[in-house]
Amino acid sequence: MKLQGNTALVTGSAAGLGLAIAKKLASEGAAVFLNDIDTGKLDAALKDLSGMYKNVYAYACDITDKQAVSGMFEYLFSKTSKIDILVNNAGITNDSFFHKMDDNVFDRVMKVNLYGTYYCTRFAIEEMRKNSYGRIINISSVVGIAGNIGQVNYSASKAAIIGFTKSLALESAAKNITVNAVAPGFIKSDMTAKIPPEITNKILLKIPMARFGEPDDIAGMVCYLASPEAGYITGQVISVNGGYLM
Repeated sequence: MKLQGNTALVTGSAAGLGLAIAKKLASEGAAVFLNDIDTGKLDAALKDLSGMYKNVYAYACDITDKQAVSGMFEYLFSKTSKIDILVNNAGITNDSFFHKMDDNVFDRVMKVNLYGTYYCTRFAIEEMRKNSYGRIINISSVVGIAGNIGQVNYSASKAAIIGFTKSLALESAAKNITVNAVAPGFIKSDMTAKIPPEITNKILLKIPMARFGEPDDIAGMVCYLASPEAGYITGQVISVNGGYLM
């Protein structure tokens, strides 16, 4: 129970990777706030976790809406009065070759993946600075490091998160706030399930471990970075990818 007494917010946590992260944090004793825009899945996730752990809450909102994010933090502080751990996990893809990409497609991916991270961090960090403690973990991606065909918008947003992470880490270290990024490789999810079988086979040939990762592979790393044990790690980008990128 290394996170006993901590309060954590995980965005995009109604399903998949976000839900796995939320479960892992709750299993280590943290009070966990789930967030998602999908109210149906969010209610199901809350019911699931509440049956196993105490102090699990949920708040549905669009993290690209600054006022909605403000309301979410007001709700969080009304329940626990502080935030110790923020996991900026929410993200979307909308793939297209760049020369065919619509402006709205580019904008929406950037707003969710980058601006959503900005808004949530903006509201969390003031409280963390007051308390001289915080753990911020941003979910980037291996394609934010290496790029990927058809994902200029997604790659750009995830690369931006890396720069965001490093700069914020420099600003926050003196306040005992660590800021790190986890860059998953190809992880089993709704996103990777959409990849055609022939493309999946080509990807697997490039992964030395010859498999897609599991959400728990990422959740374990996030939980470690959120723990007191990782207090001397900040400004890092840790890629969990089965050897796809070394």
